[in-house]
Amino acid sequence: MSLWKPIFLILCCWGIAACVEVYDTSFRFSSDVITVDGFVTNDAPVSVFLRRAKSAGRNYYADPLRNCQAEVRVSNGTTIKLTEFSSGYYVSAADFRGVAGQTYQLRFTTPEGQTYESQPELLNAAPPILKAYHEFNRNGFLDRTGTRPLYSSLDIYVDFADPPTQKNFYLWKWTDFEEQYVCASCEGGLLDAKTEQCIPQRNSRTIYDYRCNGNCWDIISSTDVNIFSDVFTNGRTVVARSVGKIPFYDLGTPFSNRASLVDVQQYAITGEAYEYYKLLRDQTQTTGSLTDTPPAPIIGNVRNVTDPNEKIVGYFAAAGLSSTRLFVDKRPYRPNALPALLLGRTVNLEPDSPPAPPLFEIRPPLATCVPSAIRTNRKPTGWLL
Repeated sequence: MSLWKPIFLILCCWGIAACVEVYDTSFRFSSDVITVDGFVTNDAPVSVFLRRAKSAGRNYYADPLRNCQAEVRVSNGTTIKLTEFSSGYYVSAADFRGVAGQTYQLRFTTPEGQTYESQPELLNAAPPILKAYHEFNRNGFLDRTGTRPLYSSLDIYVDFADPPTQKNFYLWKWTDFEEQYVCASCEGGLLDAKTEQCIPQRNSRTIYDYRCNGNCWDIISSTDVNIFSDVFTNGRTVVARSVGKIPFYDLGTPFSNRASLVDVQQYAITGEAYEYYKLLRDQTQTTGSLTDTPPAPIIGNVRNVTDPNEKIVGYFAAAGLSSTRLFVDKRPYRPNALPALLLGRTVNLEPDSPPAPPLFEIRPPLATCVPSAIRTNRKPTGWLL
């Protein structure tokens, strides 16, 4: 996260010893700042994003922090090595899972020799999701005036039983799988059938889209901060907790998205993590979402071992995870829906044309669905069509 408006604020957590702080005027964000975003759960390998961020005027830059030596230390005495899977993205072995009751501490060293570590985080078990369901909301997203509907939404809810023996804190995330029929786009050019590269066309600014040559799904992740404390519901069954508002995505003519598959993730986080995400939520409410620039950097639980004056932005969290998948057939809602265009614009396919010299190829070509963090060509588990 990033800081643009210096403010005087130190927010200390109630009922816990640690503090989450927003740094103040002495902090010059024009210098490099390390940001950390990481998780260890009982249901997935460790994943950590390390970046080096800075601002220049109103512009914000975040470059991957590469070639670090990273590990996670467990309270049972074991050490989990992390490897750099892609630029600035460090992961554990695929078969590693955290265990409830253990604490986990991130430690990494930069190529310059600076060492950083997080505070140990206790992994609490997450109660299971008893039920997940949705409601179609035609006027789900409104314009800035709050009066005109922009597009519809699928509002996601869960029921769960809160454990009675301790204070509990929760974080919810979701991942939405959407059918994707367009796997390449060329602005001011045409797609080469062999290389699948865009070949510029003189004096053209037209954007042409190209259909996928097989099954493809886009992977869309939540950006809002959705947290909850059981201070008023301790030991009760929580019913119809709102955990997501997903845009009613559609590619539009000549395609339509038949369904959404929503992976709902319920995390049992620590009180310290709750205070961090609460402050993050309060800031992003004033700027829109996590993709916007928050007004101040949030100093989390990571520190420079040798230089305590260096401010590190972000958090390394341990959390129990309970998840479920919800398949939503969108076809009954389509006649009344205000769709959110999946490409952000109307699809514009390159027109069909017969073979012509010199290549005598059939136009337009199909494009490959290239697997990535935001796209897959494998049918997601739980997809029913």
